[in-house]
Amino acid sequence: MASAESIEPNKEARATAAPGLDKAEREVERAERDLRDAKTEIGDAEAHLRRAESELQEAQHELKHREVEIKVDGRKLRVPAATYVVSEFKILVRVAADRELDIVEHDTFRPLADNAEIRVHEHEVFVSHVRTGGSS
Repeated sequence: MASAESIEPNKEARATAAPGLDKAEREVERAERDLRDAKTEIGDAEAHLRRAESELQEAQHELKHREVEIKVDGRKLRVPAATYVVSEFKILVRVAADRELDIVEHDTFRPLADNAEIRVHEHEVFVSHVRTGGSS
């Protein structure tokens, strides 16, 4: 049977291991603290991301439902800022389907085909008129 002294590490071995063990324990504590800090940062970042996503959705909703002022045949109108098919836009702004609609850009009249899409922003000017062109 072995003596109690032979089972326990000798004083020299303990003295040699203690600084390394203390250092390892400090490193584990530092790593645990760093992990807690990282988890807190992740939580903060996720909360910030959720707020940003919510603000973006609100801004997109507001933009989608924002009304703008335009002029059609000299009448000032307010319509939702959006992309429209010209034939549907003509109904919205009360222009007869058999009339042609032009947008005034840089003092030039640009005809809009009924099946074309237009993006209505703000302060655009539109003019309707009898369709031109003919058959030979």
